[in-house]
Amino acid sequence: MTTPFTQYTLLFECHADYFECHEVLEEAWQAENRASLGYAVLIQYAVAHYHARRGNEIGAKKSIAALKRKLDFASEELQSLGVDVSQFKRDLNVWPLSTVLPLDEPTRARTERLKQAFEPTTLSFEELVHKHMYRDRNPVVAERLRALKARNKAKKTT
Repeated sequence: MTTPFTQYTLLFECHADYFECHEVLEEAWQAENRASLGYAVLIQYAVAHYHARRGNEIGAKKSIAALKRKLDFASEELQSLGVDVSQFKRDLNVWPLSTVLPLDEPTRARTERLKQAFEPTTLSFEELVHKHMYRDRNPVVAERLRALKARNKAKKTT
C-alpha cells in the first residue's frame, strides 16, 4: 500500500509535479482534520517549488518562510515520515530549492526501489508549470457555494 507521503515523494522526485504533490497531501491532511503539521509543512514545500518553477520567487520564499515557522513543531512527525529534518532545514536556506527530498537512509532506499516501477508522467513541461490553469475547479466552487449557503442559513436562524 502506498501512503500519501510515499506518493508525494514519488511525484516530487520522478515527475516534479509539485501541484499534484500538494493535492495528494492536501487530501490526506483534510481527511485528518488538518491535524498533521508534517503534512502542512510538506504541502508548503511543494507550493514553494511550484511558485519557484513559475518564476514567482516572492511567492516561493513566502511559502518557505511560512513552513519554517511550523518546522520545529512538525519535526517529530516529519522524522516519523522519513524526512531528514536537519538536512531539510539546511535545504531551506539554499536557492534555488533542491529538487531532491531530504530523506533518511531507509526511506531513501525504499523510494529508490519504488521509482523503478513508477510510471513516467504524460504531462508536458508547460502543463506541469501551469497545472493549476488546467484543473477542473467545479467541485471546489460547488463546495464553497454550499458552505456559503450554510453560513447564511445559520446567520438567519440566530
